Amino acid sequence: MIKSRAIILHRFPYSDSSWIVKALTEECGIVSFIVKGGKSKDSPFKGALDPLASCEVVFRENPHAELLFVKEASILNWHKNLRENLLYLAEAQVMAEIILRYAPQGVPLQEEFLLLEEALSQLDEGDAGGPEATALENRADSASNPIAVGREVTSPTSAGNVFARFLLNICDLWGYHLDLTACSCCETALTEPPADFQPETGALICKACLGVSTSRARPETLRGLWSLRTGTSLIQPQFTENALLAYLRNHIGFMKDLKSLQFLNETRKLYFSP
Repeated sequence: MIKSRAIILHRFPYSDSSWIVKALTEECGIVSFIVKGGKSKDSPFKGALDPLASCEVVFRENPHAELLFVKEASILNWHKNLRENLLYLAEAQVMAEIILRYAPQGVPLQEEFLLLEEALSQLDEGDAGGPEATALENRADSASNPIAVGREVTSPTSAGNVFARFLLNICDLWGYHLDLTACSCCETALTEPPADFQPETGALICKACLGVSTSRARPETLRGLWSLRTGTSLIQPQFTENALLAYLRNHIGFMKDLKSLQFLNETRKLYFSP
């Protein structure tokens, strides 16, 4: 028998009463469980196998079976606060789907487990004002003082940074290291936000190397990459997140569409639309 911490990545119906559960386990990587009677209100696994829940599971490993049976499952962290914040929930679902779809299969994924566990915990803790307050403050700042849009706020653990930081770390973990410290052309250390970013190659271009050419990247993206470099809070994280997703997509090659991205994009409109 194997006893391991796990994070539930996905769950879908198997029958009128049962679930198929995809979990990222600390010991065995991604595992598929069949949970018979899991839909019952009297199920002993109630809550523990909900999507995005952190739990401890006991199961018997069988290399010849695609679906394993869970003997025990107990909740470690249901992430209640995360679930009550629509934006954080949407970001968490995308992170879970990235691991589910693109992490190596059939091998232990301890680093991926720790990375996702930390990200979910940070979103669950959130920040004082939450994304709603941050978005409203940004709109007020931009209306009264355009310079404030580029202001860096010292708060490296802000929940607004979590998704972008996760994407940066997962790229590094899977061998797609993105160097935020130097210009990709002249290799000079950056002392200010880059003048351009190319998601196809991950190249950051300094002002001198860009010259009179027009930057392809949005100013918000460039400021966000600089904030990740300096450990300060992202003001408009969605632009940086999209750039990092594009970078990851280009390096993975053929990348299946992430179904959770549609939900995230719709949710962003609620928080960030003027």
